[in-house]
Amino acid sequence: MLHNEDSRVKVPALIHFLRLGYVYQTKKTVNIDTRNNIFVDVFRESINRINNIECSDSRLKELLLEIETLTDNMKDKGRSFFNRLKDNMGIKLIDLKEPMNNDFRVVSELTFSRNGESFRPDITILVNGIPLAFVEVKKPNNKTGIQAEFRRDQFRSSREEFIPYFNQMQILGFTNNLEYDDNELVKMSGSFYTTPNGGSSSYNHFREERKIPINEYLSDALIDEALIDNGIMSIKETNEFNSNLKPDTSCNRFITSLFSKERFIQFVRYGIVYVDSIRDGLNKHIIRYPQFFALNALIEKLEKGMNRGVLWHTQGSGKTAFAYFATNVLRDYFQEKNIITKFYFVVDRLDLLIQASGELSARGMSIARINNKDDFVKNIKSPVIVSTTSNVGEYKETMNVVNIQKFSQEATVDSSLDKKIQRIYFLDEVHRSYKPKGTFLSNLLGVDPNGIFIGLTGTPILKKEFKTTDLFSEYIHKYYYNKSIADGYTLRIKKENISTKLKTEVRDLFRLGEKDNITSAQWELVGKEQAFVDKICAYIEDDFNVFRKEIYNDLSLSYMIVTSSSEQARMIQDWFKKQSDLKTALVLYDEENNKEKQEEFRGKRNENNSSVIESEYQGVIVYNMLLTGFDAPRLKRLYLLRRIREHSLLQTLARVNRPYKKMRYGYIVDFVDITEEYEETNRRYLEELRDDIAGEDGQADVDDMFVDVEEVKKQLKSLNNKLFIYMGNIENNLVDFRKQIEVMEEPYLRELRANLNAYKECYNELKMAKEDVSGMPIDRVKKAHSEVSSRIKFKNDEERLNNPDSDVDDIDFEGLIVEFLKVGEIDLDFTTENDVQTIVNKIKNEFHQNLDKGDQAFINLQQEFKDLTLALKHEGDSTKRVQEIITGFEKLHRKVRQLNVDNYAIIASYRGDDSCMRIHKQLLENYSETLDNATVYSVMNEIINEIDKLLGGIQPTTEIMKREMMRPVRDAFLNNGLRLGRSQVMDVIKLFTDDKFK
Repeated sequence: MLHNEDSRVKVPALIHFLRLGYVYQTKKTVNIDTRNNIFVDVFRESINRINNIECSDSRLKELLLEIETLTDNMKDKGRSFFNRLKDNMGIKLIDLKEPMNNDFRVVSELTFSRNGESFRPDITILVNGIPLAFVEVKKPNNKTGIQAEFRRDQFRSSREEFIPYFNQMQILGFTNNLEYDDNELVKMSGSFYTTPNGGSSSYNHFREERKIPINEYLSDALIDEALIDNGIMSIKETNEFNSNLKPDTSCNRFITSLFSKERFIQFVRYGIVYVDSIRDGLNKHIIRYPQFFALNALIEKLEKGMNRGVLWHTQGSGKTAFAYFATNVLRDYFQEKNIITKFYFVVDRLDLLIQASGELSARGMSIARINNKDDFVKNIKSPVIVSTTSNVGEYKETMNVVNIQKFSQEATVDSSLDKKIQRIYFLDEVHRSYKPKGTFLSNLLGVDPNGIFIGLTGTPILKKEFKTTDLFSEYIHKYYYNKSIADGYTLRIKKENISTKLKTEVRDLFRLGEKDNITSAQWELVGKEQAFVDKICAYIEDDFNVFRKEIYNDLSLSYMIVTSSSEQARMIQDWFKKQSDLKTALVLYDEENNKEKQEEFRGKRNENNSSVIESEYQGVIVYNMLLTGFDAPRLKRLYLLRRIREHSLLQTLARVNRPYKKMRYGYIVDFVDITEEYEETNRRYLEELRDDIAGEDGQADVDDMFVDVEEVKKQLKSLNNKLFIYMGNIENNLVDFRKQIEVMEEPYLRELRANLNAYKECYNELKMAKEDVSGMPIDRVKKAHSEVSSRIKFKNDEERLNNPDSDVDDIDFEGLIVEFLKVGEIDLDFTTENDVQTIVNKIKNEFHQNLDKGDQAFINLQQEFKDLTLALKHEGDSTKRVQEIITGFEKLHRKVRQLNVDNYAIIASYRGDDSCMRIHKQLLENYSETLDNATVYSVMNEIINEIDKLLGGIQPTTEIMKREMMRPVRDAFLNNGLRLGRSQVMDVIKLFTDDKFK
C-alpha cells in the first residue's frame, strides 16, 4: 500500500488533524446513526456539555430525527439545517461562541449510504459527533488531479440519494499536496475549498496570510492509532510518509488554515451565506479568503481605535458580499460591549442603490431604503434598528441603504442620546463623490462624529493633490488584481485596436494626417455625425458576431458600448434598432426603466439548464452609467468610444473581467488608444502596493491585467520557430504528422500540444484584432492539436492498462475504449460511444465504493476490467466481437455491483463495522467446508463480545491480544461445532489483530 493516496496524502493529513487537537475516531464498535452518520455517543456527550443538560434517550432520538428531517429535502441546499446549526435558542448543536467547548474528531473513509448508493469521503470532520465537513485527496502529479475530484463532487452533490448528506456538510476540501501553479489554465495542482451548492459549487484557493501556532509534536501513540486503524502500519518508517507528515506540506498547511478549531467555527459562524436571487435562484456561498482576512483585519484595527478605513479589493472581488459578512461580525463584536449596531450602505447613484439593495436582500438582510432627505433625517436621529425575524425564525439584520445626496446638515446624530448605538457606514465606490472640498463629504462626516466609516473600492484615488487614504486614514486590507487573477476571481483583459481600414476612414472624417492626434473636442464633434455612427455601428455589429459565433461559439455572450456623449448613445441605439438583428438596451440617467433593462441584460439562468443564460439583449449602450459596480459575467466585449482617465479607466475595463464559463479573458476594443493612460494609472497603483507585493515571484505588472495585440504577435513569432519542424506535415500530410508524433515521449508531446494550443489562441486574438491571419493554417493546426491530445491520452492509459498494479480509478477507460472502437472497420449502429462510456462509468463507480480491495474476487474483477478493455484493442476488429466485449462489460458491472451489495449486507449485520465484513469473508473462505454465513456470524459475535469483556475498552499490545484471544476464539468455534488446532486459532487471531483489534 506504499506510494498511493493513503501514504502520500490521506493518512499524513489525518494525523496532522491530531496536531490541531482533533481526536482520531475509529468506526469500529461505535454507535453510528446511519441516517446522517452521526456518532451517537459523542453527540450525546457533546450536547450535554455545551448545553449543561442531561439529554434523555427520548430527547436524543428527537434531536437525531430533527436533523434527519431538516437535511432530507431536495430544495433548500441545507438551509434549514444550517439555520438550526446556528440557532442558539433551545438545545444548541454546536457552540459558536466558545469554539473550544466543542468536540472535534476526524474519521477515515466514513461511508454514507442511501437507497443502495454510497460514497466514502477520504477524511470526514466531526463536530460534536456530527459530520460537517470532509476532505478529499488525490495523489500528487496524478494526471487528472484535482479536476477529477471537482467532477466527482459535482456528480455526487447533484445525486438525489446524496443530497441529504451534502445538505449537512458546511465545508469541503480538496487537495493533492502540491503548491498552486498560477500558470495552469485548468487548475490541476493545490488545495481548494467550497461549500456544497448542488452541481454549482465554486472551488476556491486559500492563501494563508497569518501564522497559526500549532503543536508540531506528535506522540508515537497518536501516529500508531491512525496507522493501525487504516491497516498501514508498515509505512511508518518510510521516508515518504515522514516527509508528508511535516506540518508545512501544502496539504497540511491547507488543513491548518481551514480546519484549525477556532478557524473552522469562524467559517461556520460568519463565512457561509445563502443567496436567493430572482436571476440565479438559491445558492450557498462560502466566504473567499481575502474577505475572511479583511474581516479579521477590520476587528484588529477597530481595537486600535480606527473609525475611518478603506477596503482596497480589486473590482469583481465581492465588496458588497464583504459588507454583508462584516455586519454579522461587527454586530457580535459590539454586542459583547453591550452596544447595538445600526448599519448603513451608502451609494452615490440610483442604479447602485437598486443593485446593492438587491444583493444584500438576496443574502437575507432586511432592506430599509431611504428615499429622500426628510426620511434620512428621521432615520439617523432614530434609535430604532428595525431588525426583524423571518417567518422561519431566522434573524434578519437590517441594512439602511441610502444615496449620499440624501445627507444634509440637518441629518445629525444626537450622540448624547445614543451612547449605546454604534452606527457603521459602508461607503461604496469611494473613488467617486468623496472629494475633500465637496458638500457631500462634509455632510457625510458631519452626520455622526462617533460613526465608523468603511470605504469600499477597487481603485482608490492616488492623485498628487489627494489620495483616498487622506480621508479614510488607512487601508483595512488590500487585494489587487494580480492576486484576483491568480485566484480565478477575475480575468485578464485583452486590448484590441480597430482595423487599419476603419482607422483610415475615421481619420478621413477628421481630415487628419497619419501622425496627427485626434483631440477630445474633435472626437466629441465628429462622434455625433451620422456617417461616423454608421461606420462604427456596422463595425461593431460585424466584430461582435464574429466574436460570439466564430471565435467562442456562444450566443449568450454580450457586449457594452461606452459612448462619448448621451447624444451619440441615442444615435447608436437608433442605428441598432433599425439596421441590426442585435438587440441593445440604452441605459442613460434620463431613460426610463433602467433597472428593468439592467436586470434583463444581466440575464437569467434557464430553469432546465443552469449553465445557460438567457436575455432578450445582446448589447447595452451607456455613457456614464454602469461603468462601476455593474456585474454581468456574460459581458465579455467592451467597445470604448471615449477617453476615460485614471481610476475611472480601471473601473470601466473591469466590466468585462468577471469569470464566465471557461473564458480566459475579457476584451476591450480600443477606439481611442488608452494604453498610455492605463500604464501610468497602473504604475501609481503598483507603487502604492509596493510593500505588499515586494518579494513575490509573481510581482504585479501591466501584463497581469492587460494583454496587448503586439504581445500576441511576439508570441506567434516564437511559436512559429518552435513548430517549424512540424508545420510541413501539419499543412500537407496529417498522416505523416501522426507518424512523426508516434515516436515522441510524453513530455515532448505535452510541450508540442501546449505550443499548438497557444498558436490557436494567437490566431483567435489576431483575428479579433482585425489583423491579417490568412496565412495561418488554423484548421490544420486544430486537427494536429487533436491528434497530439489523443496520442498523449492513449499513451498514458495504455501504460496503466498494462500495469497489473495500477488502480482502475487512474485509467480513462472511456477514452481508451472509444479509441479502440475506432481501429477496426465495424458497424457501431448497435451501440453508441455514450452507451459504452455509461457502462464503464458505472463499473468504475462500483470499484470505487468497494470496501474490501484485498478480496481476491475484487482483484480478479479489476483484472477482468483491464482484460476486456485490452480485448477491444487486440480483437475488436469485427462487429460481432465488439458486441461480445460490450456484453462482457455489462456482465462485469453486475458482478461488481453484486459484490458490493453483498459486502454492505454483511456490514449491516455488524452495525456498520466494515472490518468485521472483511474478517467474516476471510473465515468463510478459510473454513468453507464446515462453516456457513450464519455460523461465521455467530462465531464472530461470540469472539467480539468476549474480547470486549476482557479488554474493557483498553487498547493493548498485539502480544497481549494474541494471548487473551486464545480461549475466546477456541471456545467460539467449539460452541459452533468446529474444533481448531493451535495454529488455526493463531491464524484466526491474526485476522482480528490485523484489522479489527489493532
